[in-house]
Amino acid sequence: MIGTSHEVEARLLRAERDCKLEESIVLEGRPELPDGRPAPLTITQLDDLLGERTNQTRIVLGTPATGVTDVGDTLRTVTGRIADWTLPPIGKPSAFKQELTGGHPRERRVIISDFARYPVKPETCREAVTLAETLLPSTPGVARTVVLATDPRQLDLWRTLLMGEEQVFAAPVVLRRHDQRSLRNWAQQREAFNTEERLERLHALTGGWPWLVDRAHRLHGELGDPGEVLRRLAGMLTDRSTIRAFVEATGVYAHPTLAAGYQAVAGEFQSGLAEADEIVTAIAYQAADEEAGRWVFACLDALQVFDREDGRLRLEPLLRECVASAV
Repeated sequence: MIGTSHEVEARLLRAERDCKLEESIVLEGRPELPDGRPAPLTITQLDDLLGERTNQTRIVLGTPATGVTDVGDTLRTVTGRIADWTLPPIGKPSAFKQELTGGHPRERRVIISDFARYPVKPETCREAVTLAETLLPSTPGVARTVVLATDPRQLDLWRTLLMGEEQVFAAPVVLRRHDQRSLRNWAQQREAFNTEERLERLHALTGGWPWLVDRAHRLHGELGDPGEVLRRLAGMLTDRSTIRAFVEATGVYAHPTLAAGYQAVAGEFQSGLAEADEIVTAIAYQAADEEAGRWVFACLDALQVFDREDGRLRLEPLLRECVASAV
């Protein structure tokens, strides 16, 4: 007997939900870098960056805390396992310009300009966006995707992308913190932190920030003892120099307006949940400018300073505590 029609329907619905959950876990998982650290990009984001045999431009928005300096290495690692992909080295702007139009038939190319690792003036970055939009491969059958990795030193470009103030062909890709599922997936692959209690503790001590997850990875490689790793992480987060370095890496102090906006949210809502509109209003009140409130909220959101719960937001607790300690 396979059960009544209602029981069969219930089992099918559960199976469908399980399949969707498993698919979500796979797509939101992250490949490993050569040293075993989890990449800053999810599988879904990598699929978007690499494209479907078409010419496109993607602009990665990230910070050291979300792993923006590892974007280039991630793309090299992933494409290195697949035939027909080429990542030409880019040095001078003239090389970038040349590679935009180069290539051989049936070749798929990734042209990377790493403005996070090798900072440039904002006008140089904007020119790279324009060139990527206008200079296409001269040989039929060549597909190339341009990836520009940026950090808060390119806030003018971020504003254009996040606020839609100008029509830009390039699309933004925002680096994200790990959630508990992606941390669990990484821990299982590394055979580390393999209990629910340790995983919860790992998430609490890192906030899912790649900057701190990387340190957990290195400590585990050195010590091989998950319990000792967690104790060391907890100790690091009482060290003022480490706290200041972490807060700086998140970008919340990248511009006085962002720092003031963050403090306005912390002062108004502390650790409580709030609607996005309420947060925008708090920032706008502090800045005495409604448009500035919307922009600062969008930028803080891209910096990953918020947790989401049932459609509402709160400041990520680890960063909130570190900012309070660093002031």
